Amino acid sequence: MDFSFNLNNFFKQEITRINYSLLPENFTGDRRTYRFCTEAVSLILDEMGIASAKAQGLLKPITSSDKLRNSEHSVYLLLDLEGNNQNGSVIGMLKMGKKRLYMFDRIGHCHEVVPLCVLDFYVHESKQRMGCGKKLFEYMLNEEKVEPEKLAIDRPSDKFLFFLRKHYGLTNIVRQNNNYVVFEGFFNSLDDSANSRSRKQSSSPDYSPFSVGKRDVTYNGRHTAHKPEATVGKIIHSSPVL
Repeated sequence: MDFSFNLNNFFKQEITRINYSLLPENFTGDRRTYRFCTEAVSLILDEMGIASAKAQGLLKPITSSDKLRNSEHSVYLLLDLEGNNQNGSVIGMLKMGKKRLYMFDRIGHCHEVVPLCVLDFYVHESKQRMGCGKKLFEYMLNEEKVEPEKLAIDRPSDKFLFFLRKHYGLTNIVRQNNNYVVFEGFFNSLDDSANSRSRKQSSSPDYSPFSVGKRDVTYNGRHTAHKPEATVGKIIHSSPVL
């Protein structure tokens, strides 16, 4: 994706990480350069977010400058610094962040976890099937020091699932009812306390991770105690009292 400004004025490396500051890593410059840079990054994030949403058939973008500014998430940008007549082009975008989630393994155990999540992943149509997505994803894995099977993925497209299967051999999908997807290896390293809690929860005969069943409810307190059936009304209306 091309822009009217020169990306080389702000970006000095092929892949860079952006956080809530809306500045590239290792950014240096005066106050005027700072303002121009944040405006440029905001435009890049907004336009790439719109393009990603369109490619995925979403009604609203997942990524925008406002959303990133008000979060602890990060966006990795892949650039071609020699593209667009030496002004630079943006090739890909990968949004990452941690979220507190409830995940169910294949046997129904519920795990409360805070995994690193893939929130948005997009490579410009003109650069797909050229290894750009793999380069960007590998860079993220190295920076975050995480294995691909330990990631939680928000609403992955079929194309992204094929990407993970092709490059990382991830085939055993465990879909969640919160629209996230994880893989079989995701649950292997969870601690014993989480597993014991989930086993106790799932041992209830009425428990289902995907539905709400009927439960016996115990009420406490004088206002919720059992009250005998009133008989005055039956006497007045000559109804038999049993």
